[in-house]
Amino acid sequence: MNRFITACLMGAALMVSGCQTTGFDNIQSEQAEVENRLPDSWQQSLGQGAVPQSWMSLFNDPLLTQYMARAEARNPDIGRAVIRVRQAEAGLREGRAVLLPIVRNDFSVSGASGLSDFSVNESFSDGLSASYDPGLFGRNGIEIDRAESLLDVSKANQERVRRVVMAQVARTYIQIIESEYQLSLARDNLDFIGETLRISEARFNAGDIARDQFALAQLETANAEASVETLELSARNLRRSLAVLIGDNPDAELKVAASLPAPADLNLSILPAEVLGRRFDVTASRARIASSFTGLQQAERLNWPNLSLSGRLSGGGIFEDLFDIDSYFANLGASLASTLFDGGRKDARIDSARAGLDEALINYDEVLREAIFDVESGFDRIGAARRSLAALERGSAAAEKALELEKIKYDLGESIILDVLTVQRRVNSILASNISTQRRLLDAQIDTYLALGGEP
Repeated sequence: MNRFITACLMGAALMVSGCQTTGFDNIQSEQAEVENRLPDSWQQSLGQGAVPQSWMSLFNDPLLTQYMARAEARNPDIGRAVIRVRQAEAGLREGRAVLLPIVRNDFSVSGASGLSDFSVNESFSDGLSASYDPGLFGRNGIEIDRAESLLDVSKANQERVRRVVMAQVARTYIQIIESEYQLSLARDNLDFIGETLRISEARFNAGDIARDQFALAQLETANAEASVETLELSARNLRRSLAVLIGDNPDAELKVAASLPAPADLNLSILPAEVLGRRFDVTASRARIASSFTGLQQAERLNWPNLSLSGRLSGGGIFEDLFDIDSYFANLGASLASTLFDGGRKDARIDSARAGLDEALINYDEVLREAIFDVESGFDRIGAARRSLAALERGSAAAEKALELEKIKYDLGESIILDVLTVQRRVNSILASNISTQRRLLDAQIDTYLALGGEP
């Protein structure tokens, strides 16, 4: 009768513990609630869109492709992310090891002898033990699930880091090309300004202009020289940055293309809403929710009964009996342990784990909204840059026409060389704005491709 009462009490305790378990369906429901707060346009599939398959093919530049491959193999940030994946894989192997028993062996040999009559008496002791925790109520499975979730987080972060580095390489490479072009224009302008200064000095010496006009020409020349120095420094630093990104020394000699890559054709209207699933910050955030859920499960089951099985084969005696089976004996055991009172520690751990899960859900909501912002902002920037380029092209055509007319007037003696040089500098200024806008367009495409998840 006493055994029956004890069994009933134990079953009742297990049922009460089971009622405190949080189901995965509840977590999925909370995650779906977060996703349902997204705009309607992101709640449905719009059909498969055409997105470049890799960073290397986005701009179709052989040199850029080469630098990206080197960065993937040698960039320290990517290297650290790969190592963290290896650590997570080792953690998963360790977690799966709980499914197997632990076997230990201890063996010792000793000898004793009197001092007057030297004679060694040898003896031994030997033991082979095994223990196994079957993981009642799914404990082992929870451990493995948590390790798998952490591995998913590490893999997603590795992909996120890799894609961010690829974007940095592309952005820096494009900036180097732009800086070289801007530097060339700045040097041309310096030559024009130097010629203007020479003419102004001659006119000042002849008394045709006042000293203030000559001083302004000197000031403009000094500003142009300073601008060239600044652009040269920027170009050198950009090359150093690219060298470090691809794992080289900062002083490495790097070649770049003579012109900017052609913009890619990205179109938001035909992309699927599932683009969020291709972003690895979203994937990592979902994996963190799963990891936080398994942490909550661990906290809820911490005070549940724990069953452990053990066995031992041991023996001892004189050394001659080492291989005598009769000198060994075996023990088998089992234990069932449970915490009856812990002063509220269990509830505190559950509350802490639940708070961690709530934080993971809030972070997931933030990541989703940032993803939408990145995509929509990126396409908005692309559209604005294209419109600016169209306006600059019209302005460039008008400036070229004005320069042509000014040269004709100069040939006819209707204007002076200073007027021609002034118009030429305006043409160069528009060209500088044009190249800067082309670079901004490419930057926007890099950011948008990153926002779309990059490589599918």
